[in-house]
Amino acid sequence: MAVFIREAHAEDRDTLGALKLRSSLAWGDHIEELQALPDAREVPVAHVPHAIVAELEGEIVGFVTVLSGKGAVQAELEDLFVAPEVWRMGVGRKLLAEAECRAAALGARTLHVVAGERARPFYEASGYRFAGTIATDFAPAVELHKDLP
Repeated sequence: MAVFIREAHAEDRDTLGALKLRSSLAWGDHIEELQALPDAREVPVAHVPHAIVAELEGEIVGFVTVLSGKGAVQAELEDLFVAPEVWRMGVGRKLLAEAECRAAALGARTLHVVAGERARPFYEASGYRFAGTIATDFAPAVELHKDLP
């Protein structure tokens, strides 16, 4: 499986939004709330230049968004979504590695992410450390961070 990584383009925005919603719904949690929430199906225009896309056979199968923050000492992993049909095939790990490279190139020394409890093992297996729990609209979420080289 050859996954191609590239920068997101403005014309990808609708596809990324649809992928975000489909991936979120695949867990089967909070379905009605997610379907009613416009943010669950939208990637902000301002985030597109900071997004990295994964393609498989010409189709977008995942994306990640990295935003600089806190004076670029810490970057924020804003979104990481992978199409459910390619879960556990390395797409997420490849996108995460690209996100870490992007954050380091921005001058960040750490990468921070807020994720659902189901995603915690994925991040911890990639070297992220638990930093706390926060409340979200749907359920508590974990904060994790990783020191970058």
